[in-house]
Amino acid sequence: MSSPKLSSIKIPPFNKEHYSLWKKKMLFFIKASNPMYLDILKHGPFIPMNEIGETTNGTEIVPEKHVPKDPSKYTDPEKEKVALDGHLQLIICESMDFNMYGTVAHCTSAKKMWDLIEVLCEGTTEVRKNKKQILVSQYEAFMAQPKEGITEVFERFNKLINELKLYDKHYETEELNMKFLLTLPDHLEPRISSLKERDLTKISFDVLYGVLKTYELELFQKRSIQAKQGLVANTSCALIADNLGCV
Repeated sequence: MSSPKLSSIKIPPFNKEHYSLWKKKMLFFIKASNPMYLDILKHGPFIPMNEIGETTNGTEIVPEKHVPKDPSKYTDPEKEKVALDGHLQLIICESMDFNMYGTVAHCTSAKKMWDLIEVLCEGTTEVRKNKKQILVSQYEAFMAQPKEGITEVFERFNKLINELKLYDKHYETEELNMKFLLTLPDHLEPRISSLKERDLTKISFDVLYGVLKTYELELFQKRSIQAKQGLVANTSCALIADNLGCV
């Protein structure tokens, strides 16, 4: 059953256009509701089994096997575990819009619902493989765009990394940090050079961004002050020239 703390939290509403984001939110919600739900999504519902030992049929040996247990013979703990799949189906259905609900309503397990939604939104295994390769190519070619600041670059890069994670593509901390540093605008180069000399395995991506953002703000502030001082100096020179001309 759902934790009482989740009773006031709305199930993430399905959004096909932003499926990757919905999927991530939904997995967080499902895990928080009951950690066993994730195993059900991966392996299917729990089915109590009876073990039939090895037997003989004449001269033939029939090996040991497992067969589904008669539901009327379920123990109370087994009934609770079997019911989990129904609870999870309800959570998934509650998140669906009318059209998608009609598509998955015939599914007999939460796993079948989840797999069908995944195929409809992400495509088959081959399609997902191609999508993953496209994202990897985008990662390898990633660079800051003209006139972009550190925040714009970070947001685009972070979004790409999160999309790659949804396709089970992960990078080590050092690799991510170095890639990020190599893609940044030229105005950050002095700070980038000093950061490259540090142990990038011990700096999180978010902290790295914070350090560079602080440097960028200080840099822009310094340039703003210098620009104002230059304007004042130019104005003073103009006034002096005017005064001399009046003598």
